[in-house]
Amino acid sequence: MVKKLLKGILITGVMVMGISGCSSNVQDDSKQKIVSIQKMDKSFKSEKREEKLDTLKKVLKSQSKYLKEENQDNNVLDQYKKTVTKMRKYFISDYEKNIKENTLENVESIQDKQQINEKKDNLNALKTLVSEEYKFTLDSKKQYDSYMKSITEIVTQYDDRIAVLEKEEEMQKQAEIEKQKEAQRTYSNEFFTITVPEEWGSNWSIQEDTSSTKVLDGITRLRAFYCSYMPNTPYPAGGGAYIYVLNMSDYGIDEEHRSLAFYRNLIPVPEDQQQYLYSPDGETSQGWAVFVENVAASFIDDGARHTVPLATITLN
Repeated sequence: MVKKLLKGILITGVMVMGISGCSSNVQDDSKQKIVSIQKMDKSFKSEKREEKLDTLKKVLKSQSKYLKEENQDNNVLDQYKKTVTKMRKYFISDYEKNIKENTLENVESIQDKQQINEKKDNLNALKTLVSEEYKFTLDSKKQYDSYMKSITEIVTQYDDRIAVLEKEEEMQKQAEIEKQKEAQRTYSNEFFTITVPEEWGSNWSIQEDTSSTKVLDGITRLRAFYCSYMPNTPYPAGGGAYIYVLNMSDYGIDEEHRSLAFYRNLIPVPEDQQQYLYSPDGETSQGWAVFVENVAASFIDDGARHTVPLATITLN
């Protein structure tokens, strides 16, 4: 009986020692695991971003392997959780900093398209980066979707603003083209403004005929300008006109020269042809009268019937 009792005590003692030894081994393994995790955490702090991501991946891989083990230690699990949370916080802060730095306030009032495009490109690059990393750096797909939504909304605002600016640029460009076209089809001096049809392009010209200038008693009384459309083109495609401006600002040099007939006689047009002179209504701001003599297929629209569109004249 005593032998049986001693044998039982001996077996029990061996079992207790075995369990104790096993427990001691588990504790040692846990300590080593915690130390290993802490080492990775420590190295993470001084690493570059790319290296940090690699370290986080190692921790997550180690954690996944440990979760499959039978004898898990809560202290080890807590260390994994604490370390992963800390590492992910770095990447989350990096994402949020990126979003903040590339978010423009009052984008609707910004005129610099290059500035908007730079921020947009940065956000699109961030979007790609988050898509590649989120399985390691974020806690859930829901968190990833939230970041994607925020970035997309900002990029959409930028796209809308860029579209508005490009439309304004196009309108400004068209306005400049129209302005150039208008300048190409307009001539102006102190007496009158000539506007030719758009289809004439640059196939027309106006120049002063100084040989027809008349000066009386030191005062210029007549100046003449010759207009031509499609020079060297046979009638009726080509046209021309003389424009005469008469200085009647003081209406006469003396009593003898007060009549309009006197001034009209200064125009180098035969008297029997002067009936064909076209005189726009009114006079220039300087008090000069304007007379037009169309030649060939005509240049100035004088109200008569013409087979092609002609230029118009307004007094300045």
